[in-house]
Amino acid sequence: MYDITKLISQEQFDQLLLLLPTPRQMEQGRPRCKKEPLINGILQVLINDIPWKKIADCGCSPSSCHRYFQELQRRGDLKLIFRILSKQKTNIMECAIDTDSTTSFRFRNGTGWDGKHKKISTKISLLSDVNGLPADVEIDKGNKHDLRFVPDHIENTAGTRRRTINADKIYTSADMRRTLRSKGIQLNIEPRRGDYVRKRGPKFKFDRDKYKVRFKVERCFAWLENFRRLRLRREYHLAMFKAFVYLALIIILIRN
Repeated sequence: MYDITKLISQEQFDQLLLLLPTPRQMEQGRPRCKKEPLINGILQVLINDIPWKKIADCGCSPSSCHRYFQELQRRGDLKLIFRILSKQKTNIMECAIDTDSTTSFRFRNGTGWDGKHKKISTKISLLSDVNGLPADVEIDKGNKHDLRFVPDHIENTAGTRRRTINADKIYTSADMRRTLRSKGIQLNIEPRRGDYVRKRGPKFKFDRDKYKVRFKVERCFAWLENFRRLRLRREYHLAMFKAFVYLALIIILIRN
């Protein structure tokens, strides 16, 4: 069998085995493969970015690995596991938000022209905590503005206390500041020349010490790029690409 310790440590692989569900056995047909060789093959595709047909000897066929990954995606298990782990391991009292564009082929769903980077892409928006661990993720078309991801993150993290969100200058918006302020959240953005400034009333504050947390979301994106399958979107269906992202974030949370 392929040595999985070349990709991740044995402890992380054992934790992943405990988190992921066993394959469902149909009433008719041959018995399903065991969970360990299936996850072994999926990790080879995620980390090494190899085609499914070229999976090294993992104890089962490549089609069985692909079928099990599709099963995880359809059941929503990867998304559910990520939500549970992120609530347990992250503290978003002070958090940071940023987006990254993944180069993609011109698929029908989930792709768009990113004018900033001049390419067809799919955008990944991350909300990370004070330690740089991913607390929430949103994936959409490349032509969607970064600011439009913020309400989705606020909705996904409802029920958790958030005081400060550190963001890049592209998130500058007076309306968004007012909306978040009404919810008790401060949007901490470094001001730039020409930004909206009130003539009356309280001014928008900028805390430079808290803003140092923002670079950690960039580190989280660097961790994601270690998974080569996420550097270029090859999946026609957006749901399959999301499943790879969720699996990568689960491994990051287990590792840290």
